[in-house]
Amino acid sequence: MDSKVLKEVARRVGAHLVGIASAERFSLAPEGHRPSDILPNAKSIIVVGLRVPLSIVRSIPSPLYEEAYNHLNERLRSIVYDITFYLEDKGFDATPISPDEPDYYREVRVMEGKEPKVKMLATFSHRHAAVLAGLGEFTPASYVVVPKFGPRVRFASVITSAPLEPDPIIANGFSWGLICKPEVCGLRCVKACPVKALPGDGTVDQYKCRRYRGPKVYTIEYFKRIEELRRKEVPPHIIKILLPSEYRSPSAHLCGLCLKACPIGIEM
Repeated sequence: MDSKVLKEVARRVGAHLVGIASAERFSLAPEGHRPSDILPNAKSIIVVGLRVPLSIVRSIPSPLYEEAYNHLNERLRSIVYDITFYLEDKGFDATPISPDEPDYYREVRVMEGKEPKVKMLATFSHRHAAVLAGLGEFTPASYVVVPKFGPRVRFASVITSAPLEPDPIIANGFSWGLICKPEVCGLRCVKACPVKALPGDGTVDQYKCRRYRGPKVYTIEYFKRIEELRRKEVPPHIIKILLPSEYRSPSAHLCGLCLKACPIGIEM
């Protein structure tokens, strides 16, 4: 299949950005999280992106950002399903991967102590896929930036058996320095975090971040319960039912202050 034709299809159904990676590029991904773990005959990964309106980013913190986040996720789901149907009609296998994933689908590890830590691993990393598809690079705040829109992009992916020509990788591995230049901006993303959840080394203290966004929801007991049930190999849809009702509370919110602080695509 012609990669150019596939990209035209992706743009026609609404994608602002589209990149292609070969399945071989994911060889260093953790076992269980590679494209071939999801689609055994995977050959290519198509990554699509939608930008967040700049005026909404400037309004952060506001309900507008959460509304945009949810709206873009729904649009991305539609886009990856449209691409999937197109590929199937051409005789290829394809699996759409939605832009977001509930916690009870993720691998969760809790490290208790004076300052608890929580590590969560999604089934498939759209951020790593975006980098491997040549769309952008990682930053000290762990999000991915693209030249035109900075970090103000939501991603989703399609894993397919179609042999597509991959795009060149523009990033310096999983580091930064080509698009994101911390020495120029002075680590604005890190300084913008109200709970110091960004150490500036490309990682996020997920527990601090979540606790700020929803202190009544994201307790250490919440993460421990998911970890316990996942270790017992309880199916995710059953975990959702077993979680106490307060863990499904809508009282959590999005933050986005680190994205708002990033000058890439605005000043740089």
